[in-house]
Amino acid sequence: MTRLDLLDIDEIPDTYHYLFTDDYLGDRHIFRVWAHNPEILEATLEYLNTLYDQLTPRTKELVILTVARTHRAEYEWHQHVDIARPKGVDTVDMRAIGGDDLSVFPDAEYVLLQYARAVAEGSVTDQIHDALAAVYDPGDIVAIGLLVDFYVGLCHYVASVDLPFEGGDFVGWTPSDERIDEFFGE
Repeated sequence: MTRLDLLDIDEIPDTYHYLFTDDYLGDRHIFRVWAHNPEILEATLEYLNTLYDQLTPRTKELVILTVARTHRAEYEWHQHVDIARPKGVDTVDMRAIGGDDLSVFPDAEYVLLQYARAVAEGSVTDQIHDALAAVYDPGDIVAIGLLVDFYVGLCHYVASVDLPFEGGDFVGWTPSDERIDEFFGE
């Protein structure tokens, strides 16, 4: 069980209820924990939305899944398997990242994911940076690095509060289409 209670909407000030509508956040456990400090929740979401707007939805999700896998962060992986599917990340992509085989990705995405992994590990070299800079502009590199940095911290935070999964058992690092469909009720 989580070390901080998962707050219900009636336990937070009315001015922050909009954050928990299906159009905004919905009912993710991470946000229900962050609701203990709704000002920080609101500000963090504003920051994340700014980062998200800098990248394509697919790019963002590939980066997040790579960070989750690099840090063996099951909660983030589990959550973003669900989020990534409608953003153009298919099961083959997820299985490749989950199985630590990035070779299936086209060159631009391969470099992106190598960079995300290196940032997450704190091991970026000139070679990795230069390869990314050949494909992405400096503004994208800033957004990618900050997104990785945010999710590295989030992986540690989620572990510190022992956050439970939404929707059952861990989907797995290399899920099959059938497992994903079964897990998410499709």
